[in-house]
Amino acid sequence: MLKTNSKKARENIQQYIIDNFTPENYTDEKIEGFGNVARFIIDTFRSEKYSTKEDYKYYKGSEYAAFVEWCGGLPSILDTCYYYNRSAVDDLGTILEEAEAEKARFAEQEAEARLTYLIYGELIRGLK
Repeated sequence: MLKTNSKKARENIQQYIIDNFTPENYTDEKIEGFGNVARFIIDTFRSEKYSTKEDYKYYKGSEYAAFVEWCGGLPSILDTCYYYNRSAVDDLGTILEEAEAEKARFAEQEAEARLTYLIYGELIRGLK
């Protein structure tokens, strides 16, 4: 089992994001490199979630809270189906290279929250 802040876990999260990145409805350009993918996803998220000043007030300055809600709405640019029809426990377990017994420590809802947190954190790091 990997720690969530280990280099290998971060590489796995980046690969997970790249594998679930679907920009076809947004651009015809080929987007390469994790930094470019991260910027494209975050820019898309921000433009979809923060269209007015009232949107900023609604989330009380918490971009992460807005990101969680956005992911729960199944954005087409990033496959977040672990909220609905795919196991977040399995996805998280694959990223952290967990055995079946280690995966069992998370309930599905906890795994969804942890996975979304890891994705958001890695996307933000990818902007830098």
